[in-house]
Amino acid sequence: MSIECLVQKELYFFPNPFQVRGKDFVVSPFRYPGGKFYALKHILPFLLPVDHDEYREPFLGGGNVFFALPKVEFNWLNDLEQDLMETYSVIADRRLSKKLLDLVVSEEASKERHLVVKNMVPKNRLERAFKTYYLNRTSYCGIINKPAWGYKDGKSSPPPNWGKFITMAGEKLQDVKLSSADFEDVIKAPAKGRSVLMYVDPPYFHADQKRAYTKSFATEDHYRLAEVLKETEYLFCLSYDDCPEIRELYNWAEIHSMSWLYNTANCKGSARKEGDELIITNYRITDYPKDFLFN
Repeated sequence: MSIECLVQKELYFFPNPFQVRGKDFVVSPFRYPGGKFYALKHILPFLLPVDHDEYREPFLGGGNVFFALPKVEFNWLNDLEQDLMETYSVIADRRLSKKLLDLVVSEEASKERHLVVKNMVPKNRLERAFKTYYLNRTSYCGIINKPAWGYKDGKSSPPPNWGKFITMAGEKLQDVKLSSADFEDVIKAPAKGRSVLMYVDPPYFHADQKRAYTKSFATEDHYRLAEVLKETEYLFCLSYDDCPEIRELYNWAEIHSMSWLYNTANCKGSARKEGDELIITNYRITDYPKDFLFN
């Protein structure tokens, strides 16, 4: 196993990089459109071998990759969805997290209660986090933008389980920088560590953004992202939908074709379909283990 960095033109060797479920592995507290839980076995082999002490995600979303990776010294998680990032900040705050946990575990998941929470007007951070989290766990695909009822008894995780998700995520989020800034600010910021690795998971080029997100990612943003990544001195691993536009934008980088199953309803037991995806890096991994399994 070796990694060749296309930026620095050096070769690195890392023994036994594929130890996935370590002590730092945490399940994301969120259900999220475009979440990468089912893609971890394809993405992690491109991240785990890379020696780094600073980790950044400009498009955090559900955070499946961060929560699966071993935690390093410096971590920066970012997303333009402000309600999402504020909820992460509440989960990371031990005092507020305990209050949020007490609120959610005593909840009921019903269509009637979903409508009440959907129409509530929060008065503070805790109430905003509660509303965001409840709607995420009970809405179709976890979508909190114009949320529609989507909880299914026997398939969706019930409220008594939500506290465990919050507690585990809160511990991993300790001392992690959280922000809601433009991706360019995150990618271009000076390094705190000696080596920066970024996982970049923007809205896909042909995604239905109006339904899933409150902040749109325009065509010019895709082009701007490509330019910023081309210029960066940091290592990055980027995931995208496989389409001619993205292949052309990143013809200067390492492009890997992938296919993985993802859950369209984002709830256990629902039908999953296969998507054609790309993993794009500015470094090269040799001897990639094609039979790598996530277990």
